[in-house]
Amino acid sequence: MKKDELIDVLGRLGYPLLVPERPRITRGRVAEVLTTLAACGDSRLIEGFPVILANCAHKGLALDFDALLSSYATQSKRKQNLEKLLLISFQLLKDEGLQEPEGLSSQAEILRKTYGDLLAGETVMLDEDIFLSTERLRNALRRYASSLEGFSSTREREKRKQQQSFELQQDLSLLFSPKQKELVLKKFAGESLTKTEQEYFSRVVKKKLKALTNTELRRIATRLAKT
Repeated sequence: MKKDELIDVLGRLGYPLLVPERPRITRGRVAEVLTTLAACGDSRLIEGFPVILANCAHKGLALDFDALLSSYATQSKRKQNLEKLLLISFQLLKDEGLQEPEGLSSQAEILRKTYGDLLAGETVMLDEDIFLSTERLRNALRRYASSLEGFSSTREREKRKQQQSFELQQDLSLLFSPKQKELVLKKFAGESLTKTEQEYFSRVVKKKLKALTNTELRRIATRLAKT
């Protein structure tokens, strides 16, 4: 038994000494892992895709996204999977307040024109028989974020949550009447509605919410908001 192997086994048996030095992971190796995940067909493994990008950003490891995508034919399934996973990862990293690898933001802007908001639904389809849960993707990234040393203090997280809540209230007030906004928040929180409230929600409010999920409408709004 080699010394490194012996040390590893001792640690697993309750006598940790030190962790054998591991070779540094190169960006080429990371690119290989990302492309393998995009084609592996195992949703549980693929859920780690955003975590890999978050870890690369945390460690300052630069990735060449153009080269990563240009190695595949335009209409290939693997390339489309890779594009979707890059876009999803950017959206999740932004939502969770995590740093993204350099160049991912500009790549995501291009991909959003093709795929829209992939996190709008409960699942994302890659190949025809592969569906990813957006909730599981988000939870996997949150578990990683919580393990980061110095990720953020409780106060910083609360401040961010308060800011997000304030912005949400403002945006809802612009789009809905006070009563409609109240019903949206009650419904989202899982609170029960009276028969009258439920009828009004289904007849009026739900139509507005469906309009907000329209990909073309979101694209137009995003473009015009920048002018």
